[in-house]
Amino acid sequence: MNNYQNLINTIKALQDPIRIKIIEILHSEYERREFLSDKSEALNGFCPMDIAKILKEEGFNVSNTKLSYHLKELKENNLIYLARDGKRLFYVLKAEGFEILANWLENINVPPSVSNP
Repeated sequence: MNNYQNLINTIKALQDPIRIKIIEILHSEYERREFLSDKSEALNGFCPMDIAKILKEEGFNVSNTKLSYHLKELKENNLIYLARDGKRLFYVLKAEGFEILANWLENINVPPSVSNP
């Protein structure tokens, strides 16, 4: 798949408000986690139960099935990865998945806005 198609898929994956909130949770809600991992690849990860709890606290009423669907979409588009610690699963942000979007945005040269008289 070329970079253009990867960019399109990344943007499509991020078009849902629940997925945006999941990304925000995985990025900055570490203190709200109950389940922690000792494995290095999952240290910054969130188990689905923690994600569901935080979503509910934030007013997103998401069933377990719907949460699984959103996590699958983010994972398939390389925005998160799954790390296992025994029987528990942890979802972690995948920096490489955001590079395509960041590079594209960086290359957009928008001229400074000019005030209309």
